[in-house]
Amino acid sequence: MAGRLGCALLLLSVLAAALPAHADGTVFRVQGCGELLFVSTPTGYSVLQTDSGQGIKEGDEMRGNTEQIGHSDLFDQTQGRAVFAIVNERHLSRAEVTARVGARCRSPLGDVTRSAYVSQATGCGNRIFVNTPQGYTVMERIAGGVVADGDTLTGDFTRPGRATVQDRQSGSTLVVFIEDVYLSKSAAQRRMTASCQRHTR
Repeated sequence: MAGRLGCALLLLSVLAAALPAHADGTVFRVQGCGELLFVSTPTGYSVLQTDSGQGIKEGDEMRGNTEQIGHSDLFDQTQGRAVFAIVNERHLSRAEVTARVGARCRSPLGDVTRSAYVSQATGCGNRIFVNTPQGYTVMERIAGGVVADGDTLTGDFTRPGRATVQDRQSGSTLVVFIEDVYLSKSAAQRRMTASCQRHTR
């Protein structure tokens, strides 16, 4: 009996080792990217190709294997629907995925100047969290003046990458790097907690 139990446990461990690693991810960019879906994973970023991109939004939580090259059946937990995708690239750095987003994605609205208010900047180092009509945008200040909570910024917040924005209250021009766009309130709050708690007293 003990021998059979040992064989069964050995077989289970072999089967578990043969299964692909489970790597959930969060949608980093899909807006204006056609069939491409850029996902943030535990080990970097993955580039996926899907024919069901409509309805998927930045910040959606994808359950399934987003880090294994090839076909992958995913579940968009935020939207509550299955997504069939092909993982084309994986383990990309922030710089690598930003370059691909810049080359492959376009804003459906074009380069439109819009206004949004600063939800939080105080105590967040160089990070600025901006509330736009489409969702929250996370940016990092590269150069320019100081931004205060509640300030109104104008610029193009539609896609990740380098951008120039204006602060209406101070009249200053800032050069920023757009890290994330169209985040939900809950996703933005998690980022604020992670980015700002180290700087607050």
